[in-house]
Amino acid sequence: MRWLLLAGVCFSITQGFLRNSPSTRHSSSAHHLLPAKDVWILPTEQDVSKAVHSILENAANKAIAEKGSFALAIPGGSVLTVLSSLEPKGDWVSKTTLAYVNHKCVPNEDLSSAIHAKARNKFLDRWGLTNVVTLDGTADAQAEAMAYQAKLEAIPATVLPRDADGFPLFDLCLIGVGDDGHIGSLYPGRDEINEASKWAIGVEMKSPPSISLTLPVMQRAKQSVVSAAGKSDKYPKGKASAMRMAVDDEQVTPAEFPACALRGTTVWIFDEPNGSEMPSRPRATLDEFLAH
Repeated sequence: MRWLLLAGVCFSITQGFLRNSPSTRHSSSAHHLLPAKDVWILPTEQDVSKAVHSILENAANKAIAEKGSFALAIPGGSVLTVLSSLEPKGDWVSKTTLAYVNHKCVPNEDLSSAIHAKARNKFLDRWGLTNVVTLDGTADAQAEAMAYQAKLEAIPATVLPRDADGFPLFDLCLIGVGDDGHIGSLYPGRDEINEASKWAIGVEMKSPPSISLTLPVMQRAKQSVVSAAGKSDKYPKGKASAMRMAVDDEQVTPAEFPACALRGTTVWIFDEPNGSEMPSRPRATLDEFLAH
């Protein structure tokens, strides 16, 4: 039985490999991970986009009905393309605060590298979404991470609630996964995946460096989604192998493949090519997904 029942967007947070409690959910050294339960394999790339659109708008409307605002976190990459085809319904955009799951430490207007510039170009300006938590635009990853956390901390708890441990609770977090299993800018084999107290950290693995929300922040989102659909220049064969490892490999650890740390808190949505290495997983139509 799928545990995705309430208004189509209330995902179980006690399933998967870890119980979603403050003492365990940020662990990156768990063993014998259980496969993810909330996995949907839809026929086409367009179906995946429409499924993500539905989740986002339902989450926005639910959050606004409950607290008058919507706190959303997004990554770069293919998720920006998914969002670019969304035509918002209603007035939820005006009540949305947007943050970035990760972002390179470059000037915000750098269209070649800055997620913010790309998001503005693809959909933010068209939507009219201006309440965005941005970086300062410097190349200092550690300073940028500290400043980004301070900006998030300055958001009122009525807009971005905190849990008992003081971590922020985004209403929805869309998370990208690389073929090496990285999430945000949390890469395998690096200490950043183990960060258990900060909200945002600097990552100096590549040039330019970047900032990333930490694993506890991603895991604590009220709803989180990983989607993989289509192919790209970066991933010409899609991400079928990586998605299988992310949701089904029971031996991999978060230190080796960070995406598996999201199994207990995330809904996973793939098109057929990206779900092709999961033959035992059930398939669904878009209508079945929307009706669940």
